[in-house]
Amino acid sequence: MNLLNYDFIAQENLKFLKTYKYKGTDQSLLYNYVLSPFANWCLKYVPLNVAPNTLTLLGLICIIICHILFYFVMEDNFQGTIPDWLLWTTFILHMIYMNFDNLDGKQARRTNNSSPLGMILDHNFDSMIIAIQGTNFVTCLQCGQSILAFLLICVPTYPFYIIAHEEYYTHEMNLPIINAAAEGTVFVGSLFAINAIFGCDFWTQKMPQFYNLQFNTVAIIIFFVVVAFGLPFVFKKITKFVPLSQALKSQRYMLFAGLVLFYVILFSPSDVGSRHMRAILYIFGFTMSKAAGIVAVYHVSNQDLPNYLNSIYLFFVLLFNTIYGQIFGQSLIEEGLLLQGIALITVLVHVHFLYNITRQISQALKIKVFKINK
Repeated sequence: MNLLNYDFIAQENLKFLKTYKYKGTDQSLLYNYVLSPFANWCLKYVPLNVAPNTLTLLGLICIIICHILFYFVMEDNFQGTIPDWLLWTTFILHMIYMNFDNLDGKQARRTNNSSPLGMILDHNFDSMIIAIQGTNFVTCLQCGQSILAFLLICVPTYPFYIIAHEEYYTHEMNLPIINAAAEGTVFVGSLFAINAIFGCDFWTQKMPQFYNLQFNTVAIIIFFVVVAFGLPFVFKKITKFVPLSQALKSQRYMLFAGLVLFYVILFSPSDVGSRHMRAILYIFGFTMSKAAGIVAVYHVSNQDLPNYLNSIYLFFVLLFNTIYGQIFGQSLIEEGLLLQGIALITVLVHVHFLYNITRQISQALKIKVFKINK
């Protein structure tokens, strides 16, 4: 087996790529009356020879720039005074990313270059941005290297993964009048601007009316409540096509991954979460990104979803190492080194996935990835 060139789509399923058509609606008032009209205006200035996937990639690059700037300025503290210029830069680049995210689909329809690959790259880059911009957001809310940082990343991660399954089972993506893709993304970007105006200190102020919890803790609880309110409606849509037991069964992989990382943070013998939270966030974020990407690929190619991905063995190693340390007082493998190694593997596995689905789908459809296909 050629491990570099791995085919995620079975040869007999490649034929479904040619007949796939994306179906979806966005009922968001913000999208329909603000974001979409603005993107339509910008579209007039986008040359016809610019490929839709190029616009998708430019959006991702905007967020990567923010991430690199945050890393070098704030390091791994995930708290502290953030320079105003960094917050405003992140806000501006975040909004530019949003516009690119709206432009790519419009450019695809304008040039008749819509394809399953474009849909997969668009969704997968969005899932990557949850991990990349999520670490910046953790710093914005002054979470520090604590369990709060991990919980905050969980807020968008699990809904994104579940909604990917909604599209798989229902064969369409219909976003409600208030959704994460429009209002949620604007909200995240706006918080960077709010921090630039009012400072970051208010996130760590205690709130006597909420059992003296910090404001950021209360905010994360509210985020979870909002998400918990919306998810039953998603599962209701899914259960029109498959039993609830099957819908819940498909969530086991990411649920297990999250529980293992949660366990490591709470029970690590060396309190590794307080030193290597970035590695934990990378592991969780990029694991979800690849898993959601697999769901999208299997959707467009009409394949049955796997019960789990091979990356699950990394989480078994991580769990065993933590339990070993609890029993014997010292982990078998130095915990920080293991986390960093698994984080690197997770990122490389995701890059491997992106390379191969791009290679296989572009070859099957005989299309160019970053050029207009006439």
